[in-house]
Amino acid sequence: MEFERHKTEQYCEDISVVCSASCSLLKVYTQPKIVYVDSDWFCAGCGGCTVENTLHYGCSEAYRWNGKYVFYCPKGLVFISSPLTDEQGLLCGGMTIGPVVMGELADTLECIDDDSLREQVALLPQWSTAFVQHATRVLFAVASAVSDSPQSLYGNYAYEQEKMLSDLYAMKNEWQQNAEDADFLISSEKQLNSLIVNRDKEGTQKLLNEILGYIFFTGKADVSIIKARLIEMVVLLSRSAIDAGAGIQEILLFNEANIRQVKEIESLEQLSAWITVIIHRFIKYSFDFTSVKHSDILYKIIQYVKANYDQKITLDDIASHVYLSRSYISSLFKEEMGENLFSYINRIRVEKSKVLLLNESIPLVTISGLCGFDDQSYFTKVFKRIVGVSPKKYRDSRGKIAGRQS
Repeated sequence: MEFERHKTEQYCEDISVVCSASCSLLKVYTQPKIVYVDSDWFCAGCGGCTVENTLHYGCSEAYRWNGKYVFYCPKGLVFISSPLTDEQGLLCGGMTIGPVVMGELADTLECIDDDSLREQVALLPQWSTAFVQHATRVLFAVASAVSDSPQSLYGNYAYEQEKMLSDLYAMKNEWQQNAEDADFLISSEKQLNSLIVNRDKEGTQKLLNEILGYIFFTGKADVSIIKARLIEMVVLLSRSAIDAGAGIQEILLFNEANIRQVKEIESLEQLSAWITVIIHRFIKYSFDFTSVKHSDILYKIIQYVKANYDQKITLDDIASHVYLSRSYISSLFKEEMGENLFSYINRIRVEKSKVLLLNESIPLVTISGLCGFDDQSYFTKVFKRIVGVSPKKYRDSRGKIAGRQS
């Protein structure tokens, strides 16, 4: 294996004991596999996601974001991941702490309907944001220390490459006969886009193999030509991913890393390894990670709103916080939550104002400002629309008027 498994498992156990939180070890080949975790691990009985994909998502994001990543699972619980890499810097596994509850327990329990699961969540470690950051740095240091075992460039994906190259050579004669089809990459773009948008994973993989066949067998073994065409293929993938809902900033960062890596490649074997990793990650991000990725983004938006409801919040602020485009987070939030993002922000502000309204010594205009509203008249208008009565009437009734949502 690419890292010393016994030593890494011992570190996982040490972290679990010191932090009183589970620490798992994931091995990544073509399919992720959990190779170590506590015997009483919460996730084993949760059933809220495909846990291997959730951990793989966290480790992949940590690999992309300089070795550290804090994320939310579909149940709103927090995990911390750091990647394990081989000598060539490729992802071969990862260590993950979690789940834990970050912030107020009540906020997390709001997202869970199952009473039995709520009871189990209440027993999980409850960490402050500062404690999570400390644990993140510790996990990163440990993962970095064990990510130094020698490994060939394409050892992680040996099986996947063997299968891919077998498919390519099976198409060799066909591509050599059609070598004049210089527009193949361009003509494939619409088909690739349609397959991805329609969630056809098998069709996407098949078309990508056909594109690779064209690139390798019309490139005349010239590394520079094949490298240029592979970069063009990555551009096609990027445009399709954006059309399917990926954030532009996310894709730009992904491509920047890819181009930096490919510049150092000097052989066809290394190019094969490089494009295998790219396709493997692309398929994961486009299909297998969708559910947990959406949950992660959604909970980060929710936590940001709850932490900043008393200030002016813009779409740009939230987009910067989650590193995604404004249009993407707007459409995602509406799709997942069933309401407009700014309607949700106002609802949170109104809920916070209800507590302050019960204190008659605080003027309405002050409550308006404390809850992030620009002026009292707008506060009154929003409050009445959501609750069904004015803030004054709510205060006079001591909060006993049911209204619409009280």
